[in-house]
Amino acid sequence: MGSRGAFLDVNTNSFSFIEGGQTYFTIGEMDGIKIIVRKGGNSVKAPEYSHTENRVYAVIQDGKLKHISFYDENHKQQKCIDFGHKHGGIQPHYHEYLNHKTGYAITEKDKKIIDKITRRYGIKWN
Repeated sequence: MGSRGAFLDVNTNSFSFIEGGQTYFTIGEMDGIKIIVRKGGNSVKAPEYSHTENRVYAVIQDGKLKHISFYDENHKQQKCIDFGHKHGGIQPHYHEYLNHKTGYAITEKDKKIIDKITRRYGIKWN
């Protein structure tokens, strides 16, 4: 994989990978969304690639939702909802295909996914 998405061990049932020296671990799955955690450390980035095509990852750090990333059939990030900062005054917002120059307001479908994750795992995004 390389870069932001190098896998630690794809032969285990627990998905984990290393990105820039940071290790992420799976803590669950909900409606096809893998919930992954980065414990402590500096700011966390959503992986650029997924081991599985058409995957969705929710990234949690320090008990807060940081990103929800959607991947295409080529395992590349196609959309990433970002909760960590405002973009053009919008928080949360999303980016398309790793283009972080433009941020868009989240959709109603995005809001439903966010609500499910935050309720189920008892976390916040702000």
